[in-house]
Amino acid sequence: MIASLVALPLTLLSLQQGIAQRLAGRVSPNVAAAVEGTGTAASARGLPVDPLIQKAIEGGAKGIADDRVIAAVNLVVSHLDTAAAALREGGASADTLTIAAGAFAVSAGLSGSDITALARVGATPAALTVGLRVAGTLAALGVPPAENIGLVSVSLRSGKPTADLLLLPASVESEVAKGSTPAAAAAGLSRAAAAQGRHGPPPGHGQPPHPPTPSHP
Repeated sequence: MIASLVALPLTLLSLQQGIAQRLAGRVSPNVAAAVEGTGTAASARGLPVDPLIQKAIEGGAKGIADDRVIAAVNLVVSHLDTAAAALREGGASADTLTIAAGAFAVSAGLSGSDITALARVGATPAALTVGLRVAGTLAALGVPPAENIGLVSVSLRSGKPTADLLLLPASVESEVAKGSTPAAAAAGLSRAAAAQGRHGPPPGHGQPPHPPTPSHP
């Protein structure tokens, strides 16, 4: 019991030192101290620390005032907390990679309930992480939440490879270039994916080629 009580402060101290080392010379002492405290508390809640450090370094590189950098870091923490709670509500494994992906989606304009809806699809953690990243990208492209979550959900349920999920934003952009709105483009792709899921792939798609006809002697 005593050993575990000693190990916890040492772990926190190691985390603080790690954050300080990564921020040294890249942000002001005020920002570094704030991120050390915020990052330690976030880690204790199971949240990833990297997004906080990256946001602080980004602000320092741009010469943004300390108070604004600290506020931006706190906003990242808020997004991470929202994502983690939403994932737990949806019954998904809230590991740090998935939480970070969910926070990215939240920062792009999606809500906690949107994250929960994707979590409830029941995809593998790896696929859900990609799906959340894709949903965030679609939101940044102007796809409304309903069409966005509908498209990503049906794609996750299809069990398609994650490489196919990653193509969704480009597919939406292609339809928008032809004159569709982002909402209409996503809705059309969602209907097509759902139809393919009901009826299977097009004839010949994914089937091995017929063997060549043997030549006559």
